[in-house]
Amino acid sequence: MTKIKLKAVSPCQKELWVEVPTGEVRAEFDAVFERIKQSAPVPGFRKGNAPRDLLERHHGGRAREEVLRSLVSRSLTEALKSHADLKLIGDPRIGEVKLEADAPMTYVAKLEIAPEVPTGRYKGLKLTRALPEISEKQVEETLERIRESQAVLKPAAEARPAAAGDFLRVELTEKGAGKKPTEQMVLLDLERDREGFLKQLVGMTVEETRSVTGPKPGAEARVTLKEIKTKVLPALDDAFAKGLGKFESLQALRDQVRKDLTAQAEQEGRRRLEREAAEQLLERWTFEVPPSLVAAHARRNLEERAGELMRQGTPQAEVESQAQALADQAKLSALKQVKLYFGLRRIAELENLQATAAELDARVEGLAAQMGIGADQVRQDLKARQLEEDLRWSITRGKVMDFLITSAQIKEK
Repeated sequence: MTKIKLKAVSPCQKELWVEVPTGEVRAEFDAVFERIKQSAPVPGFRKGNAPRDLLERHHGGRAREEVLRSLVSRSLTEALKSHADLKLIGDPRIGEVKLEADAPMTYVAKLEIAPEVPTGRYKGLKLTRALPEISEKQVEETLERIRESQAVLKPAAEARPAAAGDFLRVELTEKGAGKKPTEQMVLLDLERDREGFLKQLVGMTVEETRSVTGPKPGAEARVTLKEIKTKVLPALDDAFAKGLGKFESLQALRDQVRKDLTAQAEQEGRRRLEREAAEQLLERWTFEVPPSLVAAHARRNLEERAGELMRQGTPQAEVESQAQALADQAKLSALKQVKLYFGLRRIAELENLQATAAELDARVEGLAAQMGIGADQVRQDLKARQLEEDLRWSITRGKVMDFLITSAQIKEK
């Protein structure tokens, strides 16, 4: 009979010590070597006729692996059934294996389990909500961004040197044998010129050629200016509004901009309430969480933050110099994320909050409409990528947050 001992290492980490009796080990070795005898070659013998000692000499390693895999699978399944109350996180990690043909096999399965969440008081949180106020300046700034999006590039009205803000059509030839010239459009945005590449193009005149360095470290190239273009903004008037396709006048466009800004402000207000509620709950919760989940979230957070910095133009060397600080920040955020996940799931259980089939269908239909594909295709994609539970939790989490905010004491400001 298999012996099993459960040891608590921490609230979220357990160890299962398992011993498989000698008789079962011996029987498994016999069965494995019998299968090997029927199929594996042994010099000087036809398949099925090789003696056991030669099988052990030629195929002992393979037999041991098969025995180990089979016995661990069966005994671990039995051990976990005897502790069915454990809420496992991920797969058990097997170690400290001792396996001989004529002795009991022992090993230790290291388990991570979901934490017990003492939620404490979570109703009646004291939150602050900022009422959305949209200023005329915000409306004007948004209208200006819309104008920018509708701008066109036109050749400079007169011959002049290139200046900041110009668009330059250049012919660029990288230094090196066999390099062919390529035509590119370059915006002289000096505020984002971290490497100083663009600054070298300021003052160029059409058909002038310069040798420049960058933008990649150590790179050199010859640049010939072919044309200077400037961005021309359309007039902000009724004709402009009508040209956007769905507004009868500039005032109608202004009204829609204000409406959209108000909706965005309300959404941001909701996000601030959620963040405030989460921070208050996290301050109260002291339970431990599974280390492997924290580590996985930390890795993802670090990758996302490093990628964000690189997209913003931060040099790779500078990102690497911040590696430890970024890693520490990623781990702290991960700890909060994992703790909040388990805490909110516990509140969902206590308050019987869960995504309904109708809500799942509605969310799928919404995703299908956004992507321009059928709902069945969305369902197949979610299933193939194992994201069905993530979608279900997204809906449930929203309902938990609705509950927390509705039951909170909210001060308007």
